[in-house]
Amino acid sequence: MPVAAIPQAPTVQAPSQAPVAPPQMAPPPAGYPPYAQYAPPQYPQPYPVQYPPAYGQPPGYPPPYAYGPMPGQKSSGVAILLSFFLSGLGQIYNGELTKGLLLLFASIGLSVFLFFLWWTCAGLVLGSALALVVWIFGMYDAYTRAEQYNQALRATGRPPW
Repeated sequence: MPVAAIPQAPTVQAPSQAPVAPPQMAPPPAGYPPYAQYAPPQYPQPYPVQYPPAYGQPPGYPPPYAYGPMPGQKSSGVAILLSFFLSGLGQIYNGELTKGLLLLFASIGLSVFLFFLWWTCAGLVLGSALALVVWIFGMYDAYTRAEQYNQALRATGRPPW
């Protein structure tokens, strides 16, 4: 079977376009100065961005820290460390004297309870569980309250309690 030639679409030549001249402005009215010819504004390129040097930064010195500890802040690490050694000391460090003394007396009371009932299984298990709960709560509370103290101090500029 012979292959038929595929008909070609006629090509259309686009008319050549001459460059279009910008429209001419009418001359200003009599007695007025001529119109100023303004060039389009030259916008800066977005890249690369050049930032100005830091203010008050002498050459050869490391940059200053953005934020340091505010005077009067409580260290949450010190609070949790104090409560690790003796329940209630972290709360006393944070300025919560009543809560700190309650936790301190609770831990001393549980220690006395364990000392006198260490020989019974129920007393040992119950006293150890309660002492562990008081000890862990004391550390957790000292840490979170130190963070809350610092947050309130940074927000208001004065100690919250």
